[in-house]
Formats: sequence, C-alpha cells, structure tokens
Amino acid sequence: MRILRMFLNHKDLTLRCLSIFLFFSVATSCSSVPIVNKPLEGSLDLQGHRGARGLKPENTWPAFEEAIRYGMNTLELDTVLTKDKKVIIHHDSETNPILCQKKDGSEIISTSLYELTLSELKQLDCGTKKNPKYPEQTPVPGTELITIEEFFILVANAEKKNSGKPKLKFNIETKFPNDDKANISSEIVEEHIRLLVQVVERAKAVDRTTIQSFYLQALPVVKQKNPKIKTSALFSLTYFQGAMMKLGFGNSTREEALRKTIEIKADIISPYFLYATNEFVQEAHSKKISVIPWTVNDVKEMKRLIETGVDGIISDYPDRLIQSIQK
Repeated sequence: MRILRMFLNHKDLTLRCLSIFLFFSVATSCSSVPIVNKPLEGSLDLQGHRGARGLKPENTWPAFEEAIRYGMNTLELDTVLTKDKKVIIHHDSETNPILCQKKDGSEIISTSLYELTLSELKQLDCGTKKNPKYPEQTPVPGTELITIEEFFILVANAEKKNSGKPKLKFNIETKFPNDDKANISSEIVEEHIRLLVQVVERAKAVDRTTIQSFYLQALPVVKQKNPKIKTSALFSLTYFQGAMMKLGFGNSTREEALRKTIEIKADIISPYFLYATNEFVQEAHSKKISVIPWTVNDVKEMKRLIETGVDGIISDYPDRLIQSIQK
C-alpha cells in the first residue's frame, strides 16, 4: 500500500508539473505573437477616390453621390484655382480633352485653369465621355464641374435626406499649376489655401475636413490658417522605387517619407499603397500619425492593407471596398 501511495503521489506531482509546464509554454508562445496594428481612431476610414472614379465621371457630383450610396465615410476630391479665384473641383491644372468636351459636343484643347474663368469652365460637359481606363464607369451626359462651395451645398442637401446616417468627412487635395513643384509660387499656394479654408469654415466643416497635398510646404500653411483642420502628406513612387518595394526593399524610401511627414507636423501620411507594411504602419502609429494609402482597387490588396492596420483606404471603387469590409 505504501508503494502504491508513493506511486500515486509521484503521479500527481508529475501531472501538476506537466500542467505548469504547458501553462508557461502557452503563455510564452502567446507573448511571441506580433502585436496587430489597428487604426488609431478605432475604425477604418473608407474613402471614395475622386468620388467614385471607377463607377462615375471623376470629381463630379454623380461620382460623389455614388460614393455616398455605397457608404463611404469620406469623399476624396481635388481642387484647382481658376482665373477669377474660384476653387473648382478638378484633378488636373489643365482642362482634360480625354474627360471633357464642350456642351455642343465639340472637342476642347488642354488649357490651364488659371487662364479660364468659372463661367468658361461651366460650359464644359465632363460627364459624356467615358474614361477608357475604367470600363465599369457609367457616363452621365451634361455633367458640369462644380466649385467647392457648390459641393458643400450639395452635401448638406444629401445629408438632410439621410439624416440617420453619420456625417460625411472630406479629404481635399490642393492642385497647383506647375508639375515642377520647385517652381510653385508661394503666393499661389497661400491664396489657394486661404480661399479653400474660408469655404470649409463657412460650411462649418472644419472638424470633418482634411487637406492633403504632394507639395508638402503647403500643409504648414493650412495649419497657420486653421490649426483644427487635419493635414495629410501625399507620397508617390517612381517605377524603380515601386519595383524595389515589390521585391521587399525600399525601407529607406519609407523612412524618408515618414521623416518628412513628422517634420511638417502632418496628422496623416497618405502614400501609394506599396509603402504600407506592418512595420511602416506600426512606426507611423508610434508617432501618432495615421496611414491612409491610395489608390487601392484590388480586393486582395484591400485585405492585405486592412491586416496591416491602416487607418483608411482610398479607392476608385467604393463597391469593391465596402464588399471587402463586409467579407
């Protein structure tokens, strides 16, 4: 009996030791699992690029309506200054013959918006021509360009019809007349931002607006005009840089972009989507900087970015973006 009791006692001890070993093994393995990045504000910001460029004519009210219909949180758009100092919603600093024509159906030539008045731009039809790069796009004949003031009025009317839904947010890019950013006039930058900020303030949309730019020197000017407006630093890639990132390199490019963003005290870094890796997002978040990549149209890429913990995604296809979230 004594031998039996000793055996049982040893067996209990063995089981207890085994249990303790398993507990610490699991705890240790769990602690080695990498921390999953999450959006700084807790939810993913879904942004319709130029409204919904893949579905309706870009930067027009029909495109913004489409983005709203698919439940985008934020409307992304571009602005340019006209000859008579109106802030108009348009991507290029020149008129685009591929996307627009005259209302009588005749062709236009590429002309700087800085040489055209709002009245002249209102003579354009930017909805009849279908963008050849986006086969799913549905033309909306007769669509006019709109100013940022008209945009906010239309948004207010849309929100009245959808009073039970959250208020929309706005990601407004500033476009300047010179592709060579080193030659951009500081007077033009200051004037554009001053007029844009005034419209945002009159629309009582300061707390819902981000102003973004590739011309990083413009963003501190925004903060000078109204420090409550968020700013977003845009970054693109050369073909070589993109190829390097696809091969798993390019960390120096990422580090440089983040350094510049910190330097100008921007709230958001908005790079081409290849920038966004787990490490990049984690580093940005450690500096309290949100990461919102563009322009993401592939569903698999959307899923990858969500897993990295980005704060938002900008897409030409709100339908694809909302479906990827639902799945």
